[in-house]
Amino acid sequence: MRGVVVALGNFDGVHLGHRAVIRTATEEGARLGIPVFAATFWPHPREVLSPGGGPPLLTTLEQRRELLLGCGVDEVRVVKFDAGMARKSPREFVEEVLLGELGARVVVVGENFRFGHRAAGSTEDMEEFMRRSGGRVRVVGLERGDGERVSSTRIRELIARGEVREAARLLGRPHAVRGEVMEGEKRGRKIGFPTANLIPDGRVAVPARGVYAGFVRVEGEEHTACTNVGVAPTFGGRVVRVEAHILDFQGDLYGRTVDVAFVERIRSEKRFSGVEELRDQIATDVHKAREILQGKTF
Repeated sequence: MRGVVVALGNFDGVHLGHRAVIRTATEEGARLGIPVFAATFWPHPREVLSPGGGPPLLTTLEQRRELLLGCGVDEVRVVKFDAGMARKSPREFVEEVLLGELGARVVVVGENFRFGHRAAGSTEDMEEFMRRSGGRVRVVGLERGDGERVSSTRIRELIARGEVREAARLLGRPHAVRGEVMEGEKRGRKIGFPTANLIPDGRVAVPARGVYAGFVRVEGEEHTACTNVGVAPTFGGRVVRVEAHILDFQGDLYGRTVDVAFVERIRSEKRFSGVEELRDQIATDVHKAREILQGKTF
């Protein structure tokens, strides 16, 4: 068998560190003339090992697949992570999953990758097991040129604080929440600022409450937007919603799936004295969003 190159990891977010792993894998595949697979675990291992304790996800599985394919791999393989997978020893994981299921000839991983039961396997262990079967392992550093370490954990922390511009720098693109547009209270329409409303999946990382300049992608078309994340405290709301006012847009988006991307935070969430004060503030927010987004693309 000619085998394949396997880029292996969780790849949640497909951030700059992940892209370095993928880039090394595609270069290796081109040199050897064999296909390149990106293998990602689903669900997140921490969700299986500690139900309900998994981290907020930076990408849905669908988004992750799209991003990985966009990096130039030939296929994306989803490795189901369940109790049986968690019990495999490092040797069993290499022999049964990497060699058996994926047909790996070369495996590319990040320098901090651990595998097997209780994460007992190191990259050195993987190199030894692959070498015994005639394969190889490439280990890729996850630091940028300036020595900064890129990690999904760090990006989640930034998003949770609303520091979406810094998160975008490490992701290589703005963080985006994907969801179906739901029918809301239509308050925005009544005051001249209609919104596309999403109730985010509880597993997905959503920025801190506040107002953001960003984009909305609808079936491949990108539109600038001013987006509120919060509970609408002026109206006594309790459920966190993502409400995107798409600039200079006319149309019905109910039931359609959109990506709401966050470029820069404009302000924190605030309760207003009434509709008039809220309308004036939204007009100011929209003007600020236009300034921030001028010349930018998703």
